[in-house]
Amino acid sequence: MSRAAALLVAYALATSGCASYHLMRAGQVNTNAAGRVQAKLVATRGLTFQSPVPLQAVPAAEARTMLERELHAQYSSDELAKLSRIYGALGLIPPGTDLERAYLDLYGQQIAGFYDPLDRRMVLVEDAITPDLLTRMVEGVLRRDFAGELVLAHELTHALQDQHYGLDVGRNDLGEDDAELARHAVYEGDATLAGFAVVLGTLKPSAAVSLAGKLEGVPDALARAYPDIPDAVRATVAFQYVAGANFVSWAYQRAGWDGVNALLAHPPFSTEQILHPEKYFVRAEYPLGVRVGGIAPYLPAGWQVAEEATLGEFTIQVLGNQFLAHDRAQTMAAGWSGDRMVALSHGDDLAIVWLSAWDTEQDAAEFFAGYGAILAAKHPGAAAATSADTVLTSQGPSPYRVERRETKVLVVEGPLDRDLARVTERVWLHSTYQQTIPAVPVDLAACDGRRPRK
Repeated sequence: MSRAAALLVAYALATSGCASYHLMRAGQVNTNAAGRVQAKLVATRGLTFQSPVPLQAVPAAEARTMLERELHAQYSSDELAKLSRIYGALGLIPPGTDLERAYLDLYGQQIAGFYDPLDRRMVLVEDAITPDLLTRMVEGVLRRDFAGELVLAHELTHALQDQHYGLDVGRNDLGEDDAELARHAVYEGDATLAGFAVVLGTLKPSAAVSLAGKLEGVPDALARAYPDIPDAVRATVAFQYVAGANFVSWAYQRAGWDGVNALLAHPPFSTEQILHPEKYFVRAEYPLGVRVGGIAPYLPAGWQVAEEATLGEFTIQVLGNQFLAHDRAQTMAAGWSGDRMVALSHGDDLAIVWLSAWDTEQDAAEFFAGYGAILAAKHPGAAAATSADTVLTSQGPSPYRVERRETKVLVVEGPLDRDLARVTERVWLHSTYQQTIPAVPVDLAACDGRRPRK
């Protein structure tokens, strides 16, 4: 779900007012105050702006329109409707969810500002929520707009990332959802640490770790603020800030901002690495590329491929959380090595073919059992048969077949064929696997984060 959740925004932390130190004065950007923040950011991050970043103040309604434009640079309304059906069939979101509205409602409410990578400008929202009385009193004494500085520094960090490394917003790489979500976690983790470093004046390595830990409450805060937004949507947004800040803090501890720049130059390959930083920094584990074969040449008349994606450990964890206890959802997703999901459609009918690879047979068995429990919850009352804990089948209006072979698990859901065993046999026969090998080994201690621009 990453591409639709990858807007670079900051929530309503900005302040309004007329004091000379406020970033927003009477609906206009205070360019002197903004310039001071920009200078602090350059000194903090050690990166200079290669070109000016225009600052624009807009009403909240106009900001929502801009966010809608940015979202549609990645997906059209029809594509988002299609994804709503697919994610609903998987169980990630409730059936009938309007993903487009969910994302715009989440991002569009109480937003304070955002960096627009399409026009390479910084947008601040007029009349954003004002900080509480105590914060305003402290700001008045110190003559600092802490909340506004935090938002502006956070979003201008995205501008620095864009100018030096290029942001992938709008790239719309087919099926690279997991890797893209991992990259966006780096973007948000960097911007979060940099924003606080600007406000605090410095950021010790130990403070970066402590700050990352304090963000653990973000998912619960989002749930309280936006109870009507599907959990999977909220979780995907929170992941970028919470897990992203934790992951980036590992690099910051080891090599300061040069280490963070190295992450931008050589980003992680998967959300598995974000969730388990040691799989990037200590003993690198790279995902197994999975190519699902045996489908296209044998599709029944009228069926077509609607979408392909790599879900990854984080999204599998989120899927498990919709139906299972949190600990079991984590266990089900742990040991992920690679996966590929292919969604197929024929009119109103939808089918899912999902092949996953796991580190060990035990990991595969835990996913097999966990997904079996999910299917039972998705299709209550459906008769299911199992064989030796390696095959799970169900017939009827919502047929499915799940097979485990050593470290691989294959799921087929939906009325793709009267004989789903015939489908699984072809997929097993024609699918291929390729180990990801990085072009450049990452050594944060030696890397200064530079790379040639394309």
